[in-house]
Amino acid sequence: MVPVVALLVCFPSGLAAEEGGARWSTSLRWGVEVDDNPLRQEDYQGAADGMTRYLLGLSILSDLGPRGQASASVRHGGAIFLTEADASAALTEAHLQGGFRLTSRVSLQASADFKDRTEWLSIRDYQRGGLGLRAAYRLGDLSLWAGPAFRYYAFKPSPRSSNTGPAAALGATYDLRDDLRLMGSYSLARRSFQTTAWVVEDNRFRPHPDGSLRRDHFDGGRLTVAYQRSFSARLTYQYSHNRSNSFGQAMRRHGLRATATVPLPWELFASLRAEIQRTRYEDPVLIDDRFFLDEDNRNQLTTALARALGDHWELELRYNLYAQEFGIDGQYRRQTLGLSVGYARDHRTP
Repeated sequence: MVPVVALLVCFPSGLAAEEGGARWSTSLRWGVEVDDNPLRQEDYQGAADGMTRYLLGLSILSDLGPRGQASASVRHGGAIFLTEADASAALTEAHLQGGFRLTSRVSLQASADFKDRTEWLSIRDYQRGGLGLRAAYRLGDLSLWAGPAFRYYAFKPSPRSSNTGPAAALGATYDLRDDLRLMGSYSLARRSFQTTAWVVEDNRFRPHPDGSLRRDHFDGGRLTVAYQRSFSARLTYQYSHNRSNSFGQAMRRHGLRATATVPLPWELFASLRAEIQRTRYEDPVLIDDRFFLDEDNRNQLTTALARALGDHWELELRYNLYAQEFGIDGQYRRQTLGLSVGYARDHRTP
């Protein structure tokens, strides 16, 4: 789940990888919601606020000859609060991807992505994106892949806290049965900042004596078991480790996430997503407050009940709970409850 206000709703792309021509899908979602912590503050004592949300989407899939495919998607959404106008935000996201099968077992893929978050009151504003390459090899039920990437993150309220750097990842997928899949991956990133690294001398924070800039090494691993038959379910364990030459940035995080979607009577679908995290910052003082701005760093619970209304419309009721992650001091809590209606339609060009 994307942890920004504009993309908390489902996005039904509806595209199918059929042969020949181009396939494209358009979607629209609009809803109303109540948020009991609109400014996303710890120990929030203010009143709940209402909002309206919207989300527009366009996805395109096209063949590139008999062995290749290209896809592109653009989504734009926003949330407009009734009272806390400063909490209103808009988000735009774009993805571009192309892949080619070199042989029956070997394929190559290139991708690019971009995301921009803009708030009325710039506290969590950012841009991020990057380029990536991936080579994959399939042998029966086993698929292996690996590739390099380049990533950037621009933190708008404090540009000097932005970072860029190379990254790489490798992974494997194994089909245990037709309905059961095991996936694992490992990634690493090297992040360069334009701000001076901090050290502690005589119990005081000081810039690094030789003027060194901050450099982070971020590593992570993920293991997922996925089931898909009469219902779908997924369980993921994730480990993250950040090391830095700047005091206050080193941390280790363990996370466990479970998701499930189950069909119910009367053409209803129920979905659940639960995530718990435990984080340990290795320095006794954390001086980078940006760690607390993103709800990716929170324990989360999401439940939703949806029903199709004809071939193109859908009605959804959704509840979200965000709570303080384990291992971190603070009393963060946020709840939202919303009702939305969505429209999606597929198209095909010969």
